[in-house]
Amino acid sequence: MTLCKKELEQFGIKFVTLLNNNGFVANFDDSSFRDYLLQISVKNKLIKLGKIGIYYKPSKKSYSLVTTNIKDKASVDIINKCWDEINGFQTFSETSGIFEAFVDGSYIDGKTGYGTVVFLGDKKVTEFSGRLDDTSTRQFGGELYSVILVLKWCELNNINKIRINYDYLGIEYFATGKWQPKSIPAQEYKTIIDSCKNINIIWRKIDSHTGNKKNDLADKLAKAGANL
Repeated sequence: MTLCKKELEQFGIKFVTLLNNNGFVANFDDSSFRDYLLQISVKNKLIKLGKIGIYYKPSKKSYSLVTTNIKDKASVDIINKCWDEINGFQTFSETSGIFEAFVDGSYIDGKTGYGTVVFLGDKKVTEFSGRLDDTSTRQFGGELYSVILVLKWCELNNINKIRINYDYLGIEYFATGKWQPKSIPAQEYKTIIDSCKNINIIWRKIDSHTGNKKNDLADKLAKAGANL
C-alpha cells in the first residue's frame, strides 16, 4: 500500500481543480503516487510542461511543493500563486500599500545566521542577511534579529503597517505576551517590539519548507548568513 495516498489524493484533487481554473490542464492517476509523494502532470494551452511533485509530511500534516521539472518561469509563477492560495499564503497586493516581510534564522556548524526579505505585492523591496556573534539561542536568535531589522527598516522608511511571516512561534508569542521571554535575546526582542508603537504588525505563521517561495528565500538568506 502506498503510504499517505489518501491524504495526497484529497489534497491533489483540490489543487488540480485550482490549477485547471487558472488556465492549466492538470491531472494525475493511480500511477502518480509514491510513498508520501504525488506527481501531477501539467500542460498549458500549447505544450506539456512536465510534472510537479507534492510531498506529504505526516508528522506535521503538511504538504510541500516541488516545481523543478517545470522550466517555463511564467507557468511556475502561476503554479506558485495557486499553491499560496490553496494554503492560505496569499500576500497583499502591491496596490494595498501593505508590506510583507519574511524572516528566518539558521544555525550551521556553530554559527547563527539571519535572513529577511521584504515585498510589496510580488515586488522585492529589500533583503538582509548576516551572522550573529551570539550563538546561545542557535537559529532562534537569528529569527528574532530578523524581525528587529524589519522594524528598524520600517522606522527609517516611515512604514506604519507590515505583515511579518515567520515559522518560529516565539516570533509572535514573545511579542504578544503569550510566552514570557527568559533568555536575554528574547527579552531584548520583546523590549524592541514594545517600543515600536507606531508600527501596526500583522503576524502570520508559515511552516518552513512547505513551498512558499518567499519564505524559502528568507531561509536561503539565513543559511547564507550563517556561512559567512
